[in-house]
Amino acid sequence: RLTDVTGVQTCALPISSVTLLSGKTVAENLGKCSGSDTAYSFLGLFMFGRPDLDYAIREALSEKKGDTLINVRCYETTRYFLLFGTNTVVVEGEAVKFGSDETPVKGRGR
Repeated sequence: RLTDVTGVQTCALPISSVTLLSGKTVAENLGKCSGSDTAYSFLGLFMFGRPDLDYAIREALSEKKGDTLINVRCYETTRYFLLFGTNTVVVEGEAVKFGSDETPVKGRGR
C-alpha cells in the first residue's frame, strides 16, 4: 500500500464568477458543483502534463449543465508518495443558467 508522505494545499482567493456577467440575467441557480484535473510526476521531478484549470471548470459545469460558475473557489493540492506525486487543481462553485434575451426586464421599454 502506498502512503502519502506529504501534502500541500495552496488556496486561492474566491472569485465572483468565471465569466463576465454584465448585460446577462441569471435565470436559475443550479446548485453547488466541482471539477478537478490531475497531473502526475515521477520522483517529484518529471511531470507528465500539467493540471488544466479550464478542464476543471468545464467538468464542474457539465456536472449541472450550467452556463457559468459563480462564487468560485479554486485551489491546488500537491501530494508526494514514495516514487511519484500528484498535482491536482480543484474548482468549486455554484452553476447558473442565463435567461433568454427575449425575457423582458421590468422597468425598461417606456
